[in-house]
Amino acid sequence: MIENTNIEKIINRCFDTLDVILGIPRRARKKDGTYQADDLSTSDVNEAWKSGTKNPRRRIKKKAKTK
Repeated sequence: MIENTNIEKIINRCFDTLDVILGIPRRARKKDGTYQADDLSTSDVNEAWKSGTKNPRRRIKKKAKTK
């Protein structure tokens, strides 16, 4: 309904700004909406993320085995 309108552009800009302020990494997307892959020939830049760096993943602690 609001696709390809100025309102959609403003909303997207607001969310991008909010993500930068909060430090939330976002995946980069192509124009058709699919995720963009990382170019392996550039080792210092990660094109898959908008920030240009890899998203730090949370480590999941394994539960200790009980006897």
